[in-house]
Amino acid sequence: MGLGFTFSANGEVILEGQRCCPRAQSPLPAEAESLSWALKEISDRGFHRVRFESDCQQLVNIIGKDEDWPSLAQELEDIKTASEPFRNLNICYISRSLNIRADSLAKGGRSRALCFTNVNVMVQQGFALAANPNEPI
Repeated sequence: MGLGFTFSANGEVILEGQRCCPRAQSPLPAEAESLSWALKEISDRGFHRVRFESDCQQLVNIIGKDEDWPSLAQELEDIKTASEPFRNLNICYISRSLNIRADSLAKGGRSRALCFTNVNVMVQQGFALAANPNEPI
């Protein structure tokens, strides 16, 4: 199956990820695995106040209502664990037509024959502030 995500700030894509991995039982576990992976990648890069958008209304509803889904228990636990580092986390639904880039990355990942993971840093974050030569170090 193919997974994909993009991470933007101020309208500029900072990260994009693409993965090909063994097939899930159905689309819902695949969406959950994709969200869990994106949460981990973004948290690992030091972002802790984030709004996640998914085109999977069912997954957003399950997470938002904290519902029990025995067939999805492991994936939901992975999402919960990956969510812990975030100070402010919002997961909401967007239409598929607004999720074209991430969907395209997922389809590209699915088209590969071998499993792989690729996360590209599109914009370097954390530039040093300009130093004032008159201030002591």
